[in-house]
Amino acid sequence: MCRMSRAAACLVLAAVFFLTACAASQAEYYVGFSLSSLYVGGEAVSARERAAASSAIADLLHEIESQIGADREDSDVARINAADAGERIAVGEHTYAILTLCKELFEETGGAFSPALYNLSELWGFTPDFEGQYSVPRAEPPADQIAAAVALSDFDDIILHEDGTVSKRQAGVRIDLGGVAKGYMSDAAAQLLAERFGDSVDAILSVMSNSVLMGHKRGSNASLGYTATIENPRAVVTAGSGASQGLFVIGLSDAAVSTSADTYRSYVYDGRIYSHIIDPATGKPSANGVISIMVTVPRTASNAGARADAYSTAGFCMPLTDALAFYASLAEERGIGAVVITADWSYYVVGDCTALNRTEYAALVSPDTVIEDIFERAEIADARDEVVVDAREEEYIRFVAERSGE
Repeated sequence: MCRMSRAAACLVLAAVFFLTACAASQAEYYVGFSLSSLYVGGEAVSARERAAASSAIADLLHEIESQIGADREDSDVARINAADAGERIAVGEHTYAILTLCKELFEETGGAFSPALYNLSELWGFTPDFEGQYSVPRAEPPADQIAAAVALSDFDDIILHEDGTVSKRQAGVRIDLGGVAKGYMSDAAAQLLAERFGDSVDAILSVMSNSVLMGHKRGSNASLGYTATIENPRAVVTAGSGASQGLFVIGLSDAAVSTSADTYRSYVYDGRIYSHIIDPATGKPSANGVISIMVTVPRTASNAGARADAYSTAGFCMPLTDALAFYASLAEERGIGAVVITADWSYYVVGDCTALNRTEYAALVSPDTVIEDIFERAEIADARDEVVVDAREEEYIRFVAERSGE
């Protein structure tokens, strides 16, 4: 089958941007961003203004990363992780703000979202020390080691004090704010743009896998609103049909978008995918049949980007029906949308979200394009916690296993 036309492809907002703000900072900083569109009062800003805004965003993100980077020896997070029980650690405003929000998200998700899982991530080989080895097949850690790590992975052991300090009940508890930091950074960068240019900003700002779609889409096909692409997490076995894009969410405006998938930092062993997303309840990589989740949060909600980031992760750590119910409650309370793709190659759409399959999207933007669907829409009422793995999913697992030399 033919790939989507160049014109159609240009309409797509990629779900994942991994671009650095400036080449000089690549060795020092990990987090990257892109500012791929910037209008003020309906007019595109000058190249000079855009460059200056990008520089200011880079400085802000570097400041935040310096405080919260778990792999930076001098960061607040590193000092918290190294602290003794009861020792109070003075932290920066960003660290304290993120931890405060994490407390709310931890409660809101019933513990499905937790930043206190560094010990488990390390045990399973997903921390930065294992860079370059994430996809290496390996057996599960012994049950007693998992249990010991779980005992030191309770976010309730992290205490926030009114004077801006942080302490721990158990010295061995360690945190990693990566599950919410990208969203927090995108919120902070969006706020910087609003303060710099006023309220009439239309922009596409992405911090790695999180995007903030400020205002409304400008340029071609503006009537469709912003379009967010859900990348196909099984593209390596469907590449013959040009299937790097799985689904499309259209009609977005003034929203934060985050996507989580089981393909980033993962490996296959003994016929199973082990993802970097750890379920706090089991101490093991999530295994609820979900392979990708996109969440959209209107920017009228506080900390929209951070919430989208955390919500897209939390759904991996609940039974499927509970995850769909959780998103339905958020849709009612906060106006979110969610698209959940499962290992039977079905997808579920929740809330205020217009998700189009590949053929539907092609018919809308490029009627002459010949294209195939990959995933089939399913009804939420038909969802079951026991996801029956599709034959194509089994093919994908075999492919990854063979490629990794298992």
